[in-house]
Formats: sequence, structure tokens, C-alpha cells
Amino acid sequence: MSVSEKPLVELFVQASSTDKTEKGPCLTSQQWFMILYSLVERGLIDLRLTPMTHDCPPKSYTDLNAARYLPIAWIQSGTISGYERSDKAIASWDEMELLMNELGYPYLNPSLSETDVRQAEQVFEDLMSNLMQLIRLGKAKPLLNTLEKIDNFLASKNQRFLLGPELSYPDCLLMPKLQHVRVLCQTHKNSDIPEHFKHLCRYVGEMYRSEAFIRSCPSDRDIILHYMEKDALKKNFRLRLLGSESLNDVPGSTRKAEPLVNGSTLR
Repeated sequence: MSVSEKPLVELFVQASSTDKTEKGPCLTSQQWFMILYSLVERGLIDLRLTPMTHDCPPKSYTDLNAARYLPIAWIQSGTISGYERSDKAIASWDEMELLMNELGYPYLNPSLSETDVRQAEQVFEDLMSNLMQLIRLGKAKPLLNTLEKIDNFLASKNQRFLLGPELSYPDCLLMPKLQHVRVLCQTHKNSDIPEHFKHLCRYVGEMYRSEAFIRSCPSDRDIILHYMEKDALKKNFRLRLLGSESLNDVPGSTRKAEPLVNGSTLR
């Protein structure tokens, strides 16, 4: 595939409510951005990220007749396997997986089986619902159980990432969720992932060095505001004092937050 034929993909995401030129905190948007950026790193596509609001959508978005759906992507130009694929929309997880397959990189790693991927996904499938149990109900045990499952899975694989030495599809699903967990736990409970989950802490550190995660990660401010708008957090934060930074220290590397323990923090 020559450079001129390489697909150019445009990804539309909801803009930050505090800076319309920046990406917002939507989990799915970050997951898609990580996947597509990983394809960029492998030389398979070019990528344009377009943060937007529905008040003033770009023409290329309205032409998709997307019914206000975000995130959504489309192939602006280029070929895949010798076939012209311009104007093809990517509006679902199935279509995102199909794109990876058509590019010859299923799950971002052709050596992985569907069983490998689904087993990894099952380990963290309840992570966000258990985070909400902590935030809304003060129940930490379900979240701790899921974090322990992830730690045990990583220990069993003994790899840099979930399924090998290179970032793959499940990593793009998991790490944005872990970032929301860390930001909300530190904001709401002044707590963090326990240090004794050493495999998970190491994994988070590796992901913080991943270019796909660095480029896709929203600011802490936008993540906090997102959950305040959902009434999951008390509205007592002075968000204007928070900048555009994103949490990127390894759990336990600072003492600003204590490890989460059964709904409280260690003292």
C-alpha cells in the first residue's frame, strides 16, 4: 500500500465543555482514539481528530447523517486491500473491529484469537459499574474485587500489556476506564489503586508511557466535570482551578492519596 493510498480516517468526538478545541472525557471516544492511533503507529492509516459540538458541527459530520451520534469515524479517502473505501462510516464497535480486520490487524495483533480477547475483556467488564457503586453508594469491595481480578490476570500473563509485549485491543478498552477510576477515587475518596496490586500498578505505569494513551487522554478536570454533570459527584469542586493536566503518576509513587480499602482509606 503506497502512502497516497493509505486510508485517511476522521474521528469525530464530543468536545470538552471547558475548551471546545479539545477532546472531551467520553470513554468510548478515548477507546476509539487509542485504537485508531495504534493503527497510525503501525503505518496502516492516517488520522484526523475532530472535537465538535452539536451546536456547530462540521460539514463532514453532517454529511454522514449521524443523527447526533458520537463518536463516529469515516474514511475520508484511500483504499483497503486494493479497494476504494472512501466515505465508509464507522459507527459501531462491530464496524471498528471490521476495520481492524480489513487492515490485516485484527485486535491490533493478528496473533491473538477471539478467545484470548474475550477472556481479557471479561476480567474488567464490570469495572465501571463497580466504580459507580463506590461513588454513589460508598461500596468499595466490588471495585476492589475487579481490580484484584485484573492484577491476577496480569500476573498470570507476565507481559508488558494485557496480552503481550505490544498494546492490543483490550488495552485500549481497559486503560481509559482505569484512568476514570483513578481520577474519581482521588477526587471523591482521596484514594487510589492499592500498591499491593503490583502487577496492575506496573501496567498503569507502562500505559502512561504509551503514545496512544498519552494522546487520547482527557484532562482530569473534564473527567471530574463529566461525573458532576451526571450527579455522581458532589458539586463542591472549584474546577476553574484545575488545568488541562491528566493524572499520569504510577499508583503509590506519591502519598497524596491512600489505597482504597473496603470503602475507606488506610490511615
